[in-house]
Amino acid sequence: MNNYGNELSFITGAIVDAYNKYCNINIKQIDKADFDIVTELDYNIEKEISAKILEAFPGDLILGEEHSSNTEVCGRTWTIDPIDGTNNMANNLPLFGVQCSLLDDGQPVVAAIYLPFAGEMYSASLGGGAYLNGEKITAKKVDLKHTVVSFGDFSHKRQEDLKQEYKVMGYLADKVARIRMFGAASIDYAYVAAGRTHGVVIYTKNKWDIAPGILLCREAGAETYSLHTKDGEYNFDSPSVITTATRELFDCIKQAIL
Repeated sequence: MNNYGNELSFITGAIVDAYNKYCNINIKQIDKADFDIVTELDYNIEKEISAKILEAFPGDLILGEEHSSNTEVCGRTWTIDPIDGTNNMANNLPLFGVQCSLLDDGQPVVAAIYLPFAGEMYSASLGGGAYLNGEKITAKKVDLKHTVVSFGDFSHKRQEDLKQEYKVMGYLADKVARIRMFGAASIDYAYVAAGRTHGVVIYTKNKWDIAPGILLCREAGAETYSLHTKDGEYNFDSPSVITTATRELFDCIKQAIL
């Protein structure tokens, strides 16, 4: 039995309230960096959720994508990705989400992923299972030939990661049923947890991108691995995070870099 029920109930409500408050306001797009953008919606949602967290849990820390300069976490730290898939949203593609997690001593213990276009709230707490709109969900185990695997966006900054992702994708192309690239980690992880896809390969260390989905998928019965450790064990310092419904799929992915 976990002790994070209050936090889970709080953050799912805070996400929906913040999104609904600002979603109909005209979106101003801003260049964040080369190949990357941010919108006023990102800023407004993150500020709104941050304020709610600090009011409800004044001793907790916050790691947000748009406002945090420090990426270290300690004690109880909330991650906020106000719009995951900003490029999709800005181009009227409905593949984006709002996602938050609570890390306790470095490990995710609460996760919430909201997909507004589908009206879907995915939630999980450590040891409490994974849920979609209040109904329990589990990852789906299928034979490799029926597997659908999604990939995170290609990196414009880290050439080694880009080369390895190309290599893994090419290796899997004739070994799994389908490969997808949704452009939003929130969707990648939500779909694995719900059994709609069966694995996801992402190259990032950004906790706001991956912490909610890692916990959600673990609680749905999937496993998380790394291609950068000898035994495949994942930690947040790893450049790669591989989440699969079966060990067979990870073993296949690992063969790509041997």
